[in-house]
Amino acid sequence: MSLDFSEWSSWLATAAQQTPNVSCLLGETGQMVYMNPAAESLLTGGGVEQVAWHRSLDWIHEGEQARLEDRIRHAELLQFAVEHGSWEGFLAVKRRGMRELLIAVAVTALRDTDGKVARYHLCGHEVTHVAEGQGLHIDDQRFALMTELIDDVISLHDSHLVTLYATSAITRLTGMTPRQIIGKSTFRRVHPEDRHIILHAQRHLKRMGEVTLRWRHVTRKGRWRWFETKARLLDESWLPARYLCSTRDISERMESEEHVLWRSRHDILTELPNRSYFLERVQQATQRVAPDHMVAILFVDLDGFKRINDSLGHETGDALLRVIAQRLMDAVRSDDVVGRMGGDEFTILLDPIHSAEETEILVRRLLAAIARPVTIGGQDLFVSGSVGVSFFPDDGADSETLVRHADVAMYQAKKLGNSFRYFDHSMHDAAQERLRQERSLRRALEVGELEMHYQPQVSPITGVVEGMEALLRWRRPEGELPISPARLVAVAEESGLIEPLGAWILQDVCEQAANWLTETGTCPPVAVNVSTHQLTQTWFLRRVEQTLQSTGLPPHLLEVEITESAFLGKGDVARKTLEGLRALGVRLAVDDFGTGYSSLSYLRDLPLDCLKIDAAFLVDLQSGRQTQSIVRAIIELSHALNLTVVAEGVEDEDQRTILAELGCDRIQGYLISPAVPASAVPKLLKNLQKTKLRFAA
Repeated sequence: MSLDFSEWSSWLATAAQQTPNVSCLLGETGQMVYMNPAAESLLTGGGVEQVAWHRSLDWIHEGEQARLEDRIRHAELLQFAVEHGSWEGFLAVKRRGMRELLIAVAVTALRDTDGKVARYHLCGHEVTHVAEGQGLHIDDQRFALMTELIDDVISLHDSHLVTLYATSAITRLTGMTPRQIIGKSTFRRVHPEDRHIILHAQRHLKRMGEVTLRWRHVTRKGRWRWFETKARLLDESWLPARYLCSTRDISERMESEEHVLWRSRHDILTELPNRSYFLERVQQATQRVAPDHMVAILFVDLDGFKRINDSLGHETGDALLRVIAQRLMDAVRSDDVVGRMGGDEFTILLDPIHSAEETEILVRRLLAAIARPVTIGGQDLFVSGSVGVSFFPDDGADSETLVRHADVAMYQAKKLGNSFRYFDHSMHDAAQERLRQERSLRRALEVGELEMHYQPQVSPITGVVEGMEALLRWRRPEGELPISPARLVAVAEESGLIEPLGAWILQDVCEQAANWLTETGTCPPVAVNVSTHQLTQTWFLRRVEQTLQSTGLPPHLLEVEITESAFLGKGDVARKTLEGLRALGVRLAVDDFGTGYSSLSYLRDLPLDCLKIDAAFLVDLQSGRQTQSIVRAIIELSHALNLTVVAEGVEDEDQRTILAELGCDRIQGYLISPAVPASAVPKLLKNLQKTKLRFAA
């Protein structure tokens, strides 16, 4: 609804008449030309003897001399309002035979269409009681009534954690009344695994005076609930009470956080540890292995899986992977760890292992388990396995090296079929292939075989294009096998080509985006993937700054995407780079959330703008209620941290609808468009603009 000027004036006049606050209009020289009823009552009635302006409240407590020094002349405050737009202070009104009233006021200069000050508006409200430090006295009965409405438990404890006082909210949290817990030690109801937390908190209280802790408390029905307690150390005037505590139930929050964290560290399809978590477990195992023991890493690849997946479909392939994952779990020992690298590749940590012979027995058991027929949809399916084996400490000192060497050995075993091989340092095939790919990459940079494609990101509700992701593509010469972007980046990092490759990508994307902005007057933010290696190099931040300056691209139109692995052991270096990028005005995003380390703390502590949910979370989004709950939790957590959420790999309308209902901000995938060359982007954006409302239909 829109109103013309006369209607607005009428409504505003009515509001001024009815408000209990002071509202006055002063002329250009400061004379009073209008007062609402509240102002008339305070400023003209009751035998007003004196009206004085003050800058602060100090005069109330510092006597008559302070009052004189604090006063300000009427003309001075009007001049201040003219120069600064408004003046704020206090108006003291002295009535005959009555106490002085104090009004907090704001005087605003009002200008006409020519910019000349024509009027002043004065508004305010009485603050006499606040200024004099007066308040409402709360007796014990009122205090008890108020605390009944507080969900948090307020309690007092002595130095031995014996409860001396607790509000009635304790009943809602534990099922026990205050009388049932007063005189008893809280420590008796703490979860055994959390008692060290309580003891540590007591020591911290003695040093710092305050502490916040999370711990588990048993209820009357024997259930464990997560509590968050804020405790303060009291002085001797409170004796025998020693600690004042405020406690709330955070069980649902903890369950949600633990569920999200668990999902982010595990493969969605098989629920096995994902790559990052598996590497973490391997690193832990190598740090605690006994001198006379070894740790073995098995890299397992399924032979014949691609044929089944391509001929019978992804649903059958997924079902087969779940069966094989369970068989691997059943075949290993209780302390061993089975993980999924992705696709049909699995990794296994044997911890500990005593000899190569013991390893061979376990490997043959695994191969036999894989080779058994799998019945899916009424038909028997057959796959076999190829296994590569590496040992710590002989074949590597860290988890990445051990897994990579097991992978190299697996490729040798794959040539034999349904077999296994131990890693041998004489295996040069992988190194030779890497050198060949390095030479090819150098040639590609020199002759221009690389190009950037762009995939749009749109609102799942309106279809409006809100961003694009730049994706690297390699136009390989005829007859040469394609190389994935991930492998391309890995070769660049291993060969030292990541700096020129990263510089070329950044320059090409920024130039292209700046050209679109110049030619069309608009360009959505463009995201560029940055490897962990780039993020931890001192030259990268300077490179971004120089590129933005040379291309003229506004920093807010560039978004740097990083993976969660960037923070695994390199958090401080990555943090400094991210803070530098944020200072430039560049947007920051976490890519493939849920496939890496997924420490929730970095989402809170780092200067991020965006979180991208990995496509793996969308595998069973339509049918999986649990998956929807996980995605909802990720979105709500991100929004609580003011992060924009982008879902990758959206391929059908049902996924789009569910993501819109869950509050996802953007979607990206083949449902909208595949990645296209830069030359096709303007036409694509134009077509999306024409059809953007189709989501709302």
